[in-house]
Amino acid sequence: MRKHIILVGFGDVGSRIAKVLKDAGAIFVVVDRNEAKLKDKDFEYVAGDATDENVLKQAGLEKASSVIIVMNDDNDIIFTTLIARNINPHSVIIARANALQSIDKIYRAGADYVASLSILAGQMLAKIILGNEDETIMMFQGLEIERYPVTPGSRLSGKTIAESQLRSRMGCTVIGIEENGKTTTYINPEMVMKEGMTLAVIGNREQISRFQQEYKT
Repeated sequence: MRKHIILVGFGDVGSRIAKVLKDAGAIFVVVDRNEAKLKDKDFEYVAGDATDENVLKQAGLEKASSVIIVMNDDNDIIFTTLIARNINPHSVIIARANALQSIDKIYRAGADYVASLSILAGQMLAKIILGNEDETIMMFQGLEIERYPVTPGSRLSGKTIAESQLRSRMGCTVIGIEENGKTTTYINPEMVMKEGMTLAVIGNREQISRFQQEYKT
């Protein structure tokens, strides 16, 4: 199996994420207990309990680039995160927190980013009211995604992801690259960033601010 995304949970949130991934042409596998919800969908899936490591392995966890966990029970999310981090220490794990008090526990289980839906909804509503339409998308807990076009003369042009040292120097991570109308979420450290690409860079507010100061001025 090629490098891919695993989406755990196919409820209201998971189904919308799956649509975005499908529209973007991403390679992904959905894991959910309820096979009836998945049968007629035009994507790969594994029906089963994501707290069972064998189910996650069937979805190709060992080769996944990213894992998105949006289950309804925070205890299941914590346990699934633990399993995912243990099996694939190099994947990017993004998890949903249904309750604010679960955020720290999910981080300790090994998630890279934890989304609180209540915080996210509040920030999105505030941005709509304020009419803030910049290209930096506020996500949760100060976490942002920066869309960065690689233009002629960019200091990132011609460098590999590894050579840029964005993660070690700034804490930012490239989670997606768009080029010629196609989007990939499999980010190999040896990928070369080229003129005409648009990078999706994720980090907290301070990290994105440092990124902007260095590369957008």
